[in-house]
Amino acid sequence: MPADFRLAPYPGGDVRIMVDSSIITAGSCQYRQTIDDPHVTNNQAGVHGAWKRVAGTCPSKANVDAYLEAYGCSTLTGCMWVIVGSGSGDYYAGGGSGKRATAKADCNGTGTVGFRGFVDVDLIGVNDPSGYTYGNYANLACTPS
Repeated sequence: MPADFRLAPYPGGDVRIMVDSSIITAGSCQYRQTIDDPHVTNNQAGVHGAWKRVAGTCPSKANVDAYLEAYGCSTLTGCMWVIVGSGSGDYYAGGGSGKRATAKADCNGTGTVGFRGFVDVDLIGVNDPSGYTYGNYANLACTPS
């Protein structure tokens, strides 16, 4: 990062919704990737990524990779999203406690910073298409360390 790179609020306000991908078909399994809204809990910004079975024969678990990005700007590079946290694991479908990957970053201050998450789900033992599902952003009172 350039020396003058500073994290910043994302322009245009604040959006807070959960995002589900369109239906993804892999073999006989149909599923969705899902990512929740960025939030602060216990002085950490975070997001959760998961997968939802829609139809067909799906494996019992999938590898879920969740990423947390913060928004920042520099006079040299302009504004961009940078990854500040990630989490991965093999999870059952559905989301909720124990069924989701968590990406988080410690808050080192309370300045307003834009955050968003994205998720990639890979079905175990099934050739599935590549691609991420990006969540919407949220401006949070958390400067990641």
